[in-house]
Amino acid sequence: MKTIKILILLTVMATVLTVRCSKDDDTTPAGDAQKFEVKSVPVPKAMAESNDPGAQMATGYINMINGLSGYSAFLSPSGNNTPENNNNGEKVFTWKVNDKTGVYTVKLVIKETNGEIVWDMYITGTMEGNVLNNFHYIHAVKQKDNSWNVLTVWELETGNKYMELSWSITDSETVLKFEVFNETYLTLIANSDGSGSIELKEWLIGKYVTTYKASWATSGHGEYWEYDNSTLTNNGSW
Repeated sequence: MKTIKILILLTVMATVLTVRCSKDDDTTPAGDAQKFEVKSVPVPKAMAESNDPGAQMATGYINMINGLSGYSAFLSPSGNNTPENNNNGEKVFTWKVNDKTGVYTVKLVIKETNGEIVWDMYITGTMEGNVLNNFHYIHAVKQKDNSWNVLTVWELETGNKYMELSWSITDSETVLKFEVFNETYLTLIANSDGSGSIELKEWLIGKYVTTYKASWATSGHGEYWEYDNSTLTNNGSW
């Protein structure tokens, strides 16, 4: 089940990136746009090279989180896009997309204050078969001191929040939390010395329960645990 969810999420991310790349031939970021960057973390070498299923599972989850860095490009208007400045001190970029899923207009609103930068993306038109009118698709916030950052995506079909990635960075660690609402909750901690941990929780009967967790040392070698309905079913090391 966990492997299937990884594949589903990777497919969703690939679709988003395909949509982004189709919007314009010029992918150079516009000079007037603040760049949004999703944090990624390296996979420890010993983990990546291990044939152990538990290590491969941890590698897959880290790579899944890193795959979300594609949203950095998605929230960057192309170089030939000149913003409009509205009365709220926001920069507003617009561009049209014509792809196999439909024709729609993207509006990206960027607002900067002393402490943070906020990105909001809206869709009008037909996207993936959904007819939308100023639909709030993506919201992202970057605290300038990296104390808190978040990326939220809404589901086109229902208008509900679909997934959210948040992260904080200190001198000693990077903490990333990824949630597909009412499905999966993943916490990844990457310490500055190369050690770290990961925990996956899945939605079960109205609450999240742990189904997998792993921790590793600076060397990249570590241990993992798998659970079924809170009962330990597998444990190993690599």
